[in-house]
Amino acid sequence: MDSKKTRPLAFDYDQSAMVWVIPLMILAALTFNITALTMPFLEIKIGLAPVENYSIPHTVHLMWFEFKVYLIAVLVAGFSLVFPFVKLLLLICGWYLPLTEHRRGRVLSVLGALGRWSLLDVFVALVLIVLAHDQGRLFVTGVKPGLALFLAAIIIAMITGDIMHRLHDRTSVDQPVPRRAKQLSPLMTWGVPVLALAALGTLVASLQAPYLKITAWFLDRTEYSILGTIQALIEESDFIFGFAVAMFLVIMPSLRVLLIGGAWWWRGDPLKLFRISGVLRVVERWAMLDVFALAIGLFLLEGGNLVPIEHRSGVWLLLAAVVSTVVLSKVAGSLILWSSTERPADGQNGGAAPMDVSKPS
Repeated sequence: MDSKKTRPLAFDYDQSAMVWVIPLMILAALTFNITALTMPFLEIKIGLAPVENYSIPHTVHLMWFEFKVYLIAVLVAGFSLVFPFVKLLLLICGWYLPLTEHRRGRVLSVLGALGRWSLLDVFVALVLIVLAHDQGRLFVTGVKPGLALFLAAIIIAMITGDIMHRLHDRTSVDQPVPRRAKQLSPLMTWGVPVLALAALGTLVASLQAPYLKITAWFLDRTEYSILGTIQALIEESDFIFGFAVAMFLVIMPSLRVLLIGGAWWWRGDPLKLFRISGVLRVVERWAMLDVFALAIGLFLLEGGNLVPIEHRSGVWLLLAAVVSTVVLSKVAGSLILWSSTERPADGQNGGAAPMDVSKPS
C-alpha cells in the first residue's frame, strides 16, 4: 500500500496553520462540552411548583427513573452525553493516526451525518423557552450558561469535522472525476421536480403551522410555529438561539431542496453537478428538521409532565416535510454518477469532493 495513503492527515498540513487550528478547535469543543454538562441549561418555574433545573443529565434521569421511557433515555444519553465525546476522540484519531484514505473518509462521513443529532436536547430546551414566552410569573424559564456552552461545543465540533473533511478531500489520491450521467427514465427525470415542489411546499407549510399549544387553564394558550419560535426567541433577547433556529430549520433545509433542484436543472453538466454535490454534502449536515421533529416528539412525551400541552397540525406537516425531503434526496441521488478510476485535474472541482445526494455523508 502506498505510504501516502496511510499518512496522518496532520502531516499533510504541518506547514500550515491547520496543524494547530484543528487541535485547538477540538480542545475548545471538549472544554465547552465538559463545562456545559456540569451546569443547568434552564431554570423552570410553573405556577406554585418549586424551581426545576433542566439539563441533559436531569433529562436522562427523568426519562429512565420517573417516566420509564427507556428507549428515549438511551437516545438522549447516546446523542447528547456520549456521542459528543466519542466524536471528538475520533476527530483526534482522524487527524493524527495514519489511517487509510478510505477509512478516514468513512469516519469523517459518519461523524458528519450524526453530529447534528447531539443538538436534540438543545431543541427541547428552546421549545420550553418559547412556551414560557409572555406567560408572566406563572411560567418562567431562565436561560443558564450551560445551554449556550453546549450549543457552542456541538457547533465547533461540527465545523471542525467539516474542515477536516475538506482537508481530507484535498489530499485524497482517489477522488473520482465527474462523468456525464446515464440516460434517466422519464419517471426519474420528471419525478424529481415534482418531489422537490412537494418537499418545498411541506417545508413552507411546516414553518408557519403551530406545532404545540399549552392547554393549562391558568396560562395563555398560545400556539407556536417554527417562525413563531424564532420571533419569540428574538423577543426574549436570545438572539444566538433565534439565529441558530433560523439557520438550522429554515435556511439550511430550504437551501438543501434548492440545491437538489439545481442538480436536476444542470443534470446534463457533470462539472456543475460535481460542484453542487460538494456544497450539498455540507448543507445536509446543518439541515436539522429531522432533529427538531424528534425533539418535538420527546417534548410531547416529557413536556406534559411540566405543563399541559397538546400537539397541533404543524407536527404532522413537519413530519411530512422530513419524509418528503428524505424521499427527494433518495430519488435525486441517481442524478449524479461518478467515475472512481482517476483523480480530477487540479482546480477542476475547487476542492469539493463529490457525494451521492441520496444519503448524508
